Amino acid sequence: MMKNLFIFFDFIKKLIRSRSMIRTMAVRELKARYIGSLFGVFWAVLNPVAEVVIYGMVFGVFFKSKPDPIYGTDSYMLVLLCGLIPWQFFSQAVMSSSGSIVSNSNIVKKAVGFPSEILPIVTVISNMINHFVSLGILLVIVVFFGKVSVYMFMVGFYLFFAAVFSIGLGWILSSLSVFLRDVQQVVGLVMMALFFLSPVFYSPSVFPKPMLMFLRLNPMFHVVQGYKLALLAGTIIPAGDFIYLAASSFVTFGIGGLFFKKLKPAFAEVL
Repeated sequence: MMKNLFIFFDFIKKLIRSRSMIRTMAVRELKARYIGSLFGVFWAVLNPVAEVVIYGMVFGVFFKSKPDPIYGTDSYMLVLLCGLIPWQFFSQAVMSSSGSIVSNSNIVKKAVGFPSEILPIVTVISNMINHFVSLGILLVIVVFFGKVSVYMFMVGFYLFFAAVFSIGLGWILSSLSVFLRDVQQVVGLVMMALFFLSPVFYSPSVFPKPMLMFLRLNPMFHVVQGYKLALLAGTIIPAGDFIYLAASSFVTFGIGGLFFKKLKPAFAEVL
């Protein structure tokens, strides 16, 4: 146990020393994503808006879904937007970070001493910067609807834990992808399933209690619900859920770091 702790702290110190490189690579990755694009960074807004329109029409119009009274609004589209934006950040961060080592195989193989553990972090940070754009627009919309609350700042905590959780998963999945290239395809299927099993479209109250207990094991369940409650209901998730979110995010981060550290020596040979 003590040995693992020393390994992990050494791992973290290496990340701290690489902070300038992480920042530079994150900005460069974000710019590369939109190079040659007509709308550029505005795709960070257009994508969630397009999805809200599509899903809103399907669930809000055709299936006549209504928002839970707990959110204090009759606008299904607004509730959907508040749930969709944090989910998009998580989904895009995990999907892209899971392939970050394989997609940068030339650097990992040829650059002696390159800290490959920063690659999933770079991807998560670039997606977070992207998320800030859509979050800013969301806050303007929420304020326009008169949903102003002192609890809105809690979104920052939920986003932080979502990022920590995503980095941990990114380390695990990106290192596995080096040896099993099917991992990214499996991640895509799992993300699609979790998308429909998270409170993006619905309130948690629609799920049967036994199923709800299972779904609450997913930290992102609490992040999505946290966004909706903080921005619309002017409240926060229960203290127990918040503690679980924080603990599970940091545990995943720690396990992911150790897992990556263990498999890293074999990357160059396999790639």
